[in-house]
Amino acid sequence: MYQDEVISELWRIRDAYAAENHHDLKEMLADLQKRQLQSRATLVDRRPVRRPEATTDAPTGT
Repeated sequence: MYQDEVISELWRIRDAYAAENHHDLKEMLADLQKRQLQSRATLVDRRPVRRPEATTDAPTGT
């Protein structure tokens, strides 16, 4: 059976990372959040921008 070397390497890395964090999702999440805060990379927020609604306080001219 064909084995993709790239996928195999990714699985090894994933398994090693999980083992470092005792296979605990909360511990992995805390580690990833800590790494994100320490990173100097520019992060992009791709959520839609919520623009303020137009106000109706302008004079009506009547």
